Amino acid sequence: MRHAALAVLLVVLSLLLGSPHDAALHPGGASSPGLRFEPVVDAEGISIPFQSINHHIILSMTVNGGGPFQIILDTGMPTEDVMLYDSERVKVLNLSYLDNAQVRISGAGGKGKGISARIAPGITLGIGGLRILGERATVLTMPPGFAGYHEGVIGAALFRHFAVSIDNDRGILTLRKPEAYRPPEGAKSVPLIFEHGRAFVDANVRIGSDGAVPARLVVDLGASHPVSLNESKQGGIRVPGHSIASGIGRGVSGEILGRVGRIRGLEIGGWTLSEVIATFPDKEFHSPHGMDSRDGNLGNGVLSRFNVTFDYEGNRMILEPARGFSEPFEWDMSGIQAEPTAGGAIRVRRVLAGSPAAKADIQEGDRIVKIGEKEVNEATFFSLKERLKQNGETVVVELERDDKPIVASLKLRRLV
Repeated sequence: MRHAALAVLLVVLSLLLGSPHDAALHPGGASSPGLRFEPVVDAEGISIPFQSINHHIILSMTVNGGGPFQIILDTGMPTEDVMLYDSERVKVLNLSYLDNAQVRISGAGGKGKGISARIAPGITLGIGGLRILGERATVLTMPPGFAGYHEGVIGAALFRHFAVSIDNDRGILTLRKPEAYRPPEGAKSVPLIFEHGRAFVDANVRIGSDGAVPARLVVDLGASHPVSLNESKQGGIRVPGHSIASGIGRGVSGEILGRVGRIRGLEIGGWTLSEVIATFPDKEFHSPHGMDSRDGNLGNGVLSRFNVTFDYEGNRMILEPARGFSEPFEWDMSGIQAEPTAGGAIRVRRVLAGSPAAKADIQEGDRIVKIGEKEVNEATFFSLKERLKQNGETVVVELERDDKPIVASLKLRRLV
C-alpha cells in the first residue's frame, strides 16, 4: 500500500453515515521508519480510556503536544501513519511536509478520483500514557459527508506492535506486548487470515431458513455496521427476501449503494448472533479499486458486542461476550438518511419510500434541528439517532426548509 517512494497511497475508507472502513495490513508489511514507543510497555500493559460514538472507538490524541484530537481506531488504517483531516487545528501544528511526496487517497463509493494528501514525518503522538515517536501524518481534506466527531484515523501503528485489547464494558483500551498477552478464561480464539495485506476471519452466515453458508470477512473495526455481505450465487450468499434499497455507506470516492436486510444468524468463533442487520452493497462496490473483499466485512456493530483483543503477531482475534452481546439488532425506523454538510449542519440525504418520514413529507435537503427536545449537530446526531430505532414509539423531529421551521411527528416502525 505504501512504500518508500510515497508515489501513491491507496487507502480504502468507507463510511456508514460517516464511518471509515476496510482492510488491515499483516504485521510483516512495511512499517514507518524509526517508529518508537515510550515508555516501554511491560507485561501489565498501558490502559487508555476511549469513547464509543456511532460504533466507533474514539481515542483522544495529541500531535506534537497540540490538540487533543479525536481519532478513530481502525483495523482498516493499513499503514502505520496517522491520518489527520486538515483543519485550522492541524494548521497551527506547523507540520513539516515532504516536498516530493505526491499522495492521493482513493476509496470506496461513487466514481471519485480520490483526494490529494501531504505527508509530514517526524511527529510525536500522545495517546493516554503512551508516546509514539518518529511517526508520520497523512493530512488530507475531510471528504464530504464524513462525520465531524472524529478528526482522523489510526490503526496499524498500534495493531502491528501490540496485542490490542478493547474492553467495551469499561471503555478501556489496553496495549500489551504480544508475547505477554494471555486470553481470559472462557474467551474464544478466532484465527486471523492475512490475505494481500488484510486481516480476514472465517464465519458462517444463515440468510434465511436454509443452512449456514461459510463466509470469509475482512475484519473492519472502523465500520459501524454489523456485517456487510457481497451477494454471490456461487457462494450461497443472497439478499434476504425482505430488504430495502438504500444508501449504505460513504467513502472517499462517494456514496455506496445497496440493500439492507436481516440475516437469520451469524456465527463466529463458536458464538452465534441472531437476527443480524446486514448490508448488501451493489456489485460495483464489492471490490473497490480492485481490492478483493471476498465475502464482505465484519464491522464494529458486531465486534462491539464483545470484549475483543487483536493479536496480529499471534494471528488471532480473542472474543468474550460483553454486556451488550444479546441486545437485539435494530436499524433506523424513521426512513431518514442524513449526513453532515459544510458548516456542520445535518441534512437529509434521502427519504425512504413508504417510511414514516415519507408519510410526514420530510424531504431531501431538509436540515434536522432537533430530535425530541435535543438539538442536533455533528457532535450529537449519532447518539440522538438511536432514538429513531425504537419500534412503536412516536418521536417529534424539528427541521428547517428554506429557512422555515417544520415539525414532523414520526410513528416509528421496523423497516427491516
